[in-house]
Amino acid sequence: MAQLALSNIINISVLQANAGIGAYNTSNLAVFSDEIPAMSFGTNGYALYLSPTQVGIDFGTNSKTYKMANAVFSQQPNILLPGGYLCIILLTVATQNLALSGVPASGTFVFNYGGHASAAINFGDTASMIQTKLQAVSGLSEVLVTGSLANESLSVQFAGVYGVLSPATITSNTLETSDSAGITFTITTSTPGETWDAAITRTVGLVQYFGCMVNQTVAEIGQTDLLAAAAVIQALNKIAFCVSHSEADITAGGMLDLLRTGNLTQTRGLFYDDSNPVNDIVMMASYASRALSTVFSGSNTTQTMHLKTLTGVQPDPNITQTIQNEATAAGADTYVSLQGDPSVLCSGANSYYDEVYNLQWFVGALQVAGFNYLAQTGTKVPQTENGMDGLKGAYRKVCQQAVVNQYVAPGTWNSPTTFGNQADFLLNVSQVGYYIYSVPISQQSQTDRVARKAPLVQIAIKEAGAIQSSSVIVNVNP
Repeated sequence: MAQLALSNIINISVLQANAGIGAYNTSNLAVFSDEIPAMSFGTNGYALYLSPTQVGIDFGTNSKTYKMANAVFSQQPNILLPGGYLCIILLTVATQNLALSGVPASGTFVFNYGGHASAAINFGDTASMIQTKLQAVSGLSEVLVTGSLANESLSVQFAGVYGVLSPATITSNTLETSDSAGITFTITTSTPGETWDAAITRTVGLVQYFGCMVNQTVAEIGQTDLLAAAAVIQALNKIAFCVSHSEADITAGGMLDLLRTGNLTQTRGLFYDDSNPVNDIVMMASYASRALSTVFSGSNTTQTMHLKTLTGVQPDPNITQTIQNEATAAGADTYVSLQGDPSVLCSGANSYYDEVYNLQWFVGALQVAGFNYLAQTGTKVPQTENGMDGLKGAYRKVCQQAVVNQYVAPGTWNSPTTFGNQADFLLNVSQVGYYIYSVPISQQSQTDRVARKAPLVQIAIKEAGAIQSSSVIVNVNP
């Protein structure tokens, strides 16, 4: 006997919720590098790493980039603990072209850059020989040279030199052609060097990273570029790190002090008084990795950087109490020896690091929670109080996790600003550490209702704070 399917009577479809997006990762760290890697790096302009080994293959173990990567992964804990990765992003390297007016048959010339002159370059020198002479010039240790004098064209790639460059100059030029005609140079820039702020703007949608830094000190970056990058970072939910070894940068009006006076809290200034720039950026990379190691999904896991030890970094060899006081006033963190104990000393003048970091996690987590609630609903979120309860419930879970990880704690609200029901506001903050309120649907404007917007949600949180120092009075009874 023929059998008909039950779907003639009962038709069933299986609906699966959208996957949504993953948790906000505050441990992915980017290093913007002006060094040129090997072919193994790939062609994406960036690469992701979970250990320093491949960085050494891609950039060489003598490179600044490798030394920073090694410092990142040497910390305990480091960015790997919360599931982070190291992202190395290549800065666009400046290239200048030198065009000759003829084929040289005799003579020499001198290449000048940054106030420093090369050894005399002979008319018969190859690109490799010229490159060796240019690499001996201060600041050009990684420069690359292609082309040839015989073909009347040289290309100089300024690898290892940060940012946009002024054109090089040629002096002591005695080059002549075979018929004794003098030869002149025309220098043009085919590729400008990329600045930090431009690199952030270019890559913000290219690859996900939360923290970032350049393989340069602030002296090499310069005040204009530093402040420009800090302004870009301040508008994003990201954090940046920079380091100086110059005392002038932590005095009033210095580069790190300008971060403080400009309220550029998301760019964290570090001071490490070592005249070797490589040691400075290694300290910065170590600090950044340790600083981005918080597991916000855990219990009692939020941390400060105060008194933390950095693996593989020697305490500042030259810091004095006077310099420490200047760094504290400027809002710059330091790494010192406290009677033989290597320790980070934190300044709150430009907000404490953990205040900035924790808040950025909180904001990012709220964004993800709100998005996922809206995206994972199979039908629609009704524009009713029940719909708002669901949305606020998603935000409430983030607030509860902030209490669990000790970013937020119950306390007394001491700001004059309140909202919603004031009695409920103060009671919730004092008992659970946060308060969530939304404008009633009945009070929503028709314009917002037609646009399908949720009423404004307001959240108050009480930060848990931290004890970082103590004073003691001893009363003695003889």
